[in-house]
Formats: sequence, C-alpha cells, structure tokens
Amino acid sequence: MTGKSGDGASGSKLPPDSGGPSQRVVILGGGFAGVYTAKYLTRLLGRRRDVHVELLSEENYFVFQPLLPEVAAGGINPNHVVNPIRDLVPKARFRWCTINGVDTERKVVRVAQGEGRALVDVPYDHLVFALGKISDFSSMPGVNEHSLAMKDLDDAFRLRNHVFRCLELADIENDPAEKRSLLTFVVAGGGFSGVETLGELSEMLHRVVPSFQNVQMGEVRLCLVHSRDRILPEMAPELGEAAHGILRKRNIEMIFGARVRAATRHGIYLSNGQFLPTRTFVCTVGNAANPVVKAILAKGGFEEGKVDGRGIGVFATDRSLRCAGRPGYWAVGDNAGVPHPQNEGELCPPTAQFAIRQAQACAHNILASIDGRQLDQLRFGGIGMLASLGQRAAVAEVWGVRFSGFFAWAAWRGFYLTTLPGVVRKLRVALDWTLDLFFPRDIAQVLSAPAPRPRLDHYEPGEIIINKHEIGRELYIVRNGEVEVFQPAENGAAERIVTTLGKGEVFGEKALLEDTLRTASVRAKTPVDLLVISRENFSAMVAQFPVLDDYFHRLMQERYPAEFPGTVPLAQVIAQPVRQPGTRRGH
Repeated sequence: MTGKSGDGASGSKLPPDSGGPSQRVVILGGGFAGVYTAKYLTRLLGRRRDVHVELLSEENYFVFQPLLPEVAAGGINPNHVVNPIRDLVPKARFRWCTINGVDTERKVVRVAQGEGRALVDVPYDHLVFALGKISDFSSMPGVNEHSLAMKDLDDAFRLRNHVFRCLELADIENDPAEKRSLLTFVVAGGGFSGVETLGELSEMLHRVVPSFQNVQMGEVRLCLVHSRDRILPEMAPELGEAAHGILRKRNIEMIFGARVRAATRHGIYLSNGQFLPTRTFVCTVGNAANPVVKAILAKGGFEEGKVDGRGIGVFATDRSLRCAGRPGYWAVGDNAGVPHPQNEGELCPPTAQFAIRQAQACAHNILASIDGRQLDQLRFGGIGMLASLGQRAAVAEVWGVRFSGFFAWAAWRGFYLTTLPGVVRKLRVALDWTLDLFFPRDIAQVLSAPAPRPRLDHYEPGEIIINKHEIGRELYIVRNGEVEVFQPAENGAAERIVTTLGKGEVFGEKALLEDTLRTASVRAKTPVDLLVISRENFSAMVAQFPVLDDYFHRLMQERYPAEFPGTVPLAQVIAQPVRQPGTRRGH
C-alpha cells in the first residue's frame, strides 16, 4: 500500500514503492508482540524492496509495562518507560489509527484515522494479530466506574495522583470512618500485576506518609483480594509462599478465596460477604479477548485456543505462530494460543519474554513463507519468572534456580534493565533508580484540569448517595434500580421516607440550581446505576436544548410549586451568582 500525505503513516526511510510491493505484511498492535515482530522482520528484510511492512496502533508509543508499578509509585519518571514506535521500527510504515475490524474475504483491515476519523481499508497479504487483551468488568457492577487499572501509562499516572489526593484528604479529615476509608488501599488480583502493584504501593506509602503530619503508617491499611488460595499462582508454590511471607511482614492483609462482587464510591463488596470501605481500588483482573479478535473468532473459520477445553479468546496456532488452518494469518503474544515447547499440553504464558521470542520466530517464518522456505518452530521455553515486591525484595526463578529477597530484586532490575529498549531509556531508568536510593519520593500531585463531564456511579442497597446538609453541585439521573429520598432521624424525630425514585427519574436538581445545602438524604434501595451531571454540564445542556429547559421547569413546578419561579429560564437561574451556604433557605 502506498501512503498518502496526511494518512498517519511515516515513509521518509522507506524505498520508493511506485511499482508496489509484491507482499504486504500488516501488524496489528503496538505492544511487545507487535513492535518486536515489526522490528525483527524489517531487520531480516534489510534492503529488500519486495515486502512492505506496516504496523497499526492506537498509540504512537510503546510502553514498557513491567515498570508501570514503579511509575505509579514515583520511583521512575513516566517518560522513561515509553519509546516512540517510529524510532523503534524506523524501516516499517507506522499508521496511527483505530482498528475497527478485519475483512478476511477482501483481505483488508478497516481503520479509522485522521482528525475527521475517515474510514480506510488497509490491504494485506500476511496479517499478524498482536493486539493484546482488554479489561472486562461487566460481571462486576460498579468496577468499571470505581476502580483504577494498571495497563498503560495513563493508569500509572492516575493511580499516583489518586493516592496523593487520598493522603491530602486524610491529613485534614476529622471523621475517623472517612479517614480509615481514605487510608485503605485495595488491590484485586494476586497475579504478577496485582502483587507488583501492591508491593510498589506499599513502598511508596512507607516513604511518603512521614510528610503528612496527621497521617501515621499504622493507620494505613493495604489489602490484596485473590480468588485462589495463594498469590503468584504462575510461579512455583514455594515462591508464592515466600512472596506471601514478605508482604505479610509489611502488615499487608491477604484475603483469599474471594472475588470482587461489586464496587461503589464507598468501597468494594466481596463474594464472601465482606465489605471493604475504601476510596482506592486497583483491579488487575478481568482480562478479556480484544474485540477485533473476538469478532473474528465469532465469525468462524479460525480455531480458538483452549485451556482445559475452554476457549480463552485467542487464536490457536502451531509452534510456527501460524493461525491453525489459515495460511497468511499469524498471532503472537496475548492473541496467540501457542503450544508450550517444553510443557506438553500447556500454552505459552502471556509474558513479555515469550512475546518477544514469539515475535522473533513469527518474523522469521513470515519471510520464510513468502520465500517458500521451511518454517521454524518456537523452541523458547522461558528463562524464568520474576516478581518485584518493592522495598528491595522480589521472588525469582531463573533457569531453574529459585530464590527470593534482595538478590531476587537485583536480578529483577538487572533483567528488565537489559530488556528495556533503547540505550537512552536504559540510562535514564538506571539514573532514576540510583537517585531513588538516596533521595525522598516526590509527593507533588500533578494534575491536568479536564473539563467536567458526566460520569457513571454504582451503589449497592443501603449506601448513601446524598447526605442532608451537603452542598448540591450535581444532578443525578437513575439509569437502573431505585433510590429512596428520606429525612434522616434528627432532633428527636424518626427517619421518614419522602419518596422512591426509579429508572429515568432525576434528583438533586433544586440544590444544584440554587447551590445550597441539601434538605434531604438519598440512598440506594436496590443496586442502582446513576448518571451524574455537574452544574457546568447541566447549565450547558439546558441552555442549548429548550426541551430540557421545559422538562426541568415542569419538574421544579411540580415538586416546589410555591418556591420555583416558573417564568425564568433555567439557564438564567443557573447563571446567577453562587450564594454561600446559609445565606438563604436550603434545598
């Protein structure tokens, strides 16, 4: 395919393709598997002009994911774990776009690109799936709305800022229950990502809490929720036990045999009936097939990889990385169910070291297929496994040798430092680690100021959504479930239910319009999902859509006929100067 100006593809280092290449290799995904496939393939091609390599990705940078927990914990500068994809694969054509789907009959990838999001067909002769997986929390209500992830650079940066926000709020909080909630940090998932995130979070808190005068480390609660009976199930049992012992010495609470059932802004509900009040919930479970891969598997014609007879949302491949029964289609990394070269009946684990070796084998075999040569088989069985636990401790198994503690931590850092692409990045990360040994962590909460936007909140039965006497600055729309508006027990009077609201109904509108104190409380009667709209968004909507202005006029007149001025447009009411609480009657 020949690139056109403005199509999002770079071509300054590509040879002229006026005659058109005889073979087009398109690689989907900019992670370990995709980038290294493109890197090895262009290296093997050398000066050949008959094969065109194009890499498609939604991000123009490659993230070194094993170091993300240290980025979140402030041990490494965020810019030091990313590389521009164009720099890593200068001889490949790079296209920054959104991958919408694959038409296997026409042999084109459908992508959206450019500021106008134009739909473009990218043709291929060989297609490599390296898209990775996505997070799917659909089975856990509220998790998508109220959890933090650990998959990319934005997640790491968001977690770091969120932790500092909780510490700042805890430092000035007078309510003991609210302070405990702010100082409770929960991670779900006892695999590599969850354990390493919790270990680095523990180190971060130990090092920064002394900077907050009204917060003591003894008040901090760290919890790991895991559905199995031991952490790091991918590693040998003795290493899982060693990691458990190291984390337990730091007073980290382990909750085994339980899953997250639901999450709200107040905390998380577990399958064992336990409730953990927290404002910080990191979810590292819930991986699911990439939608592009899932759609192709659903259409048929491709064999799905299975574990214990159950499909796992990946392409079944042979050890040459070819999709089973589909010449010209290849899969690597998280999208591939590759038979393990050494462990009969098992698939290769979805780790970075396997993704890199699979990419190398895939690149070699794509070129061999084009040239009509015999394909090679993946022989890599793994160097070992390492998991960092923070505070200069880790567990490791390298070439069959198992060890833990400081030397495992040193091995972990040495291994990933050598694996990190780019000499400059290696030097910068090494410098970050050196400085971190001698200087305190930065506790600045660096935040951008995004425009307020509607959000989704989930609440479980009995949870308070609005407290009486709070300042009202948000409107709530019930998407699913029911809520109760009630007057709480106070001044000797018993609690009184005012009304019940269901799907499609709104509340909070009067205090929002007047920016005064709430005059009633609201709680969830059933599991409820709410659309929450800020004062700014509400003002913009009613100003632009007369039908909304009319609707809320009628609603306010029905609920407060003696108080609401029915002739004044709502947009004008909202635009009035904000009154300080107490200067007029409440909600």
